[in-house]
Amino acid sequence: MNRRIFLGAAAAVATAQAQRRYDLLIKNGEVRDPGRGVKRKADVAVQDGKIAAVEDSIAPDRAYDVIDAKGLFVTPGLIDLHTHCYWGPTGLGIQADPIAARSGTTTWVDAGTFGWDGTPGFRKHIVETSHTRIFGYVYMYTSNRNPADDPIRHARRGMKNTGEAVVNNKDILIGVKVQVGFNMSGKYSFDLFKVAREMCDQYQIPMMAHISFAPPETSEVMPLMRKGDVVTHCYNTHTLGIVEKEAAKLKPGVQEARDRGVWFDVGHGLGSFNFAAAKRALDAGFVADTISTDIYPLNVNGPVFDMPTTLSKMMHLGMSFDDVLLRATANPAKIINAQQVRVEKLGSLEVGAPADIALLAIEDGQFTLVDSQKNAVTANKRIVSRLSICRGRRMHAIG
Repeated sequence: MNRRIFLGAAAAVATAQAQRRYDLLIKNGEVRDPGRGVKRKADVAVQDGKIAAVEDSIAPDRAYDVIDAKGLFVTPGLIDLHTHCYWGPTGLGIQADPIAARSGTTTWVDAGTFGWDGTPGFRKHIVETSHTRIFGYVYMYTSNRNPADDPIRHARRGMKNTGEAVVNNKDILIGVKVQVGFNMSGKYSFDLFKVAREMCDQYQIPMMAHISFAPPETSEVMPLMRKGDVVTHCYNTHTLGIVEKEAAKLKPGVQEARDRGVWFDVGHGLGSFNFAAAKRALDAGFVADTISTDIYPLNVNGPVFDMPTTLSKMMHLGMSFDDVLLRATANPAKIINAQQVRVEKLGSLEVGAPADIALLAIEDGQFTLVDSQKNAVTANKRIVSRLSICRGRRMHAIG
């Protein structure tokens, strides 16, 4: 072989290798990236776990794995800001990967299933072993086996360990989870909340606050919430909520908290999402910033099920597909990346973003949806997931 033929053959091989460079290619789908306002027919290519290209048409022979997404929405992977996925040590946690695979939910945030002393196990056994991306809020109050111990004193003793756990594990820990409500902490609830506030201010870390039953009252809790904090269970029908019981009117302090930069999250759960309360809030012009499930073993088989079901409930109440998608992708991504960029371009399909992708469909029909108080509605549309891709790889549903 002479030099010219050799160089020509080498160039042909190099060209072929350059053309066949994508690990995965999604063709013929409707790309929806609400955080960037993108709505277009496009092909999406993935290489090395990141979005490599979003173009009108990419030849299928340029990828090793090709997915035909005709008739489907290609969206950023859903982000569930309120879950309980520290499974194994307690009965409260649920394994993320099997549900993520069937629901398009590629990022989960555990909302306080563990205390500061559970952080090493959370990292080693949950974060590092899961295909799903997982972050967490550490629970403020560690368990106490001494019934004679004063709860406030016990909480104060844990402030340093809890604060340092978050500060020293900021790659995976977003902040601190607290439960505010008489049903959770009895007469100590408000004082425990104030201990949490003091600790979060001292260590400059965000708080996620569960709200349920007064006392304390909404007007007492809201002034203590800071920019970057999250109020979860915002559409509950309990006495510690954001909307008046019989009118489309916000309770005192709620709008002021939002104006300061406090986030409001759905956090469906077993008892914390009510259609009527959500409708009153929406009628008052108050749309939750993020939509999450608060999923755990007692609600995974109903009424929560998963993120697409929860998003479908908000669509039934009048929100558009793009509106609910924004609150399950770009908005929770902002919370995850607020104090530091934990995953660059998370919650988007921008080139260079992580290849966390959901293939979703909207089905027409008659679908029963149930809230936490077992109120049932019949929806004529629902969101379903057809495929989950996380870190550039397909997730495989079990069963």
